[in-house]
Amino acid sequence: MSTIKELTQKVEEIISRYKKEYPNVQMDRDYFAHKITEEWGECLKEYLMLTDRGRQKGFSKEEIKEHFMEEIADVFGYILAFASNEDIDLEKALEKKWFKYLKKENS
Repeated sequence: MSTIKELTQKVEEIISRYKKEYPNVQMDRDYFAHKITEEWGECLKEYLMLTDRGRQKGFSKEEIKEHFMEEIADVFGYILAFASNEDIDLEKALEKKWFKYLKKENS
């Protein structure tokens, strides 16, 4: 299993390759926030299809589930890239914001 840091390094390598392949794409500070929004919209479209609240467009449930999984991966990848770009340590942030509740339960 990969750690968040390892996953972030892989995402950064993909972003680096993307920048080389598409040098005209402007990746300013807002780029990742906008990409998360775009990908989240695509993720929700697949979710609506998966839960029978959107047109199936001729896809099977298995195909829709696969597309949904891929869109969630896009959202997560861009969140990792966004956090890295903003110099945020997600492991520390999760410990501070989320996992503190586990420590309270175990006390």
